[in-house]
Amino acid sequence: MKAEATVSDGRVRAPEIGAAPYVIGVDGGGTRTTVALADAEGRELLRHSGPAGLVDPLRPDESAERLVRLLGEAATAAGVRTPALSLCAGLAGVGSVVERERVHAVLAGSGIAERVRVVSDGEIALEGAFGDEAGVLLISGTGSVAYGRGAEGRVERCGGWGMLVGDEGSGYWIGRTALQRALQSVDGRQPPTGLLPVLLAALGVEDADAVPPRVARAPKGEIAGLAPQVVTLAATGDTVATGVLEEAAADLARHATALERRLAPWPAAVPVVLWGGVFQNAGFAARVERALELEGGKFVVRAAAADAVTGALRMARAVVAL
Repeated sequence: MKAEATVSDGRVRAPEIGAAPYVIGVDGGGTRTTVALADAEGRELLRHSGPAGLVDPLRPDESAERLVRLLGEAATAAGVRTPALSLCAGLAGVGSVVERERVHAVLAGSGIAERVRVVSDGEIALEGAFGDEAGVLLISGTGSVAYGRGAEGRVERCGGWGMLVGDEGSGYWIGRTALQRALQSVDGRQPPTGLLPVLLAALGVEDADAVPPRVARAPKGEIAGLAPQVVTLAATGDTVATGVLEEAAADLARHATALERRLAPWPAAVPVVLWGGVFQNAGFAARVERALELEGGKFVVRAAAADAVTGALRMARAVVAL
């Protein structure tokens, strides 16, 4: 029977489960980290939230050590003993083997769990969204990426190349492109647009000349935070803002189309789940759905079966079964 949980100060706590065997799932994204504990049968016992779980490629050990502290807090809140049977940590920023192995070494050496698996946050989101089923997870948050699982179980990734050479259709891409188009409008290279005053106010600067140095100092998340302003302006009919969003939607649809080709054959239309903060805006999600419809019925958009931390728990239990 699932333990009764209470919510306090953003944390979900459950009564002590003592020495009973349990597994840990972690969803570490660019905004916050969610830790979940479940018993050996998969029944969730506790959720505990903390700061962003994004792994800094320059300091992956420090990122992993912060996670160890958060895991310790979760264990204390639940009244459990360490080590857990297994831990699956899905983290943003572990796309390369180097960062992944460094984080794995710190987590495994901490004694928090007998078995440790480190994967990307997109992989656990795919697991949560589809379980064992085939489909494509299209992610647009601060960054963008897509994961797909084919009918035969093969998993592929598309995009996710980072803000300098990728992240098309993401919140960051929308914010940066909107700033670019606003400044081009000042030059006369784009039609008149209401983007500039809206974005100046959001950035807290007074004129176009102040934009480049302000943006150069801004963290990625702040630029991504401009995306809602662009969506709001596009809803008023601003053609430049609308063009930015249409381009973003088309780019995201191309992610899904690439995975549909790479993971073929499919027995029917490919299920697609839209995931991430940018898709919280219904207007933008509708644009992406229309872009997918232009592919001639290849895709059907559906809701996720479960969240990412649930996917991490599923993967943690699979580690135990190995």
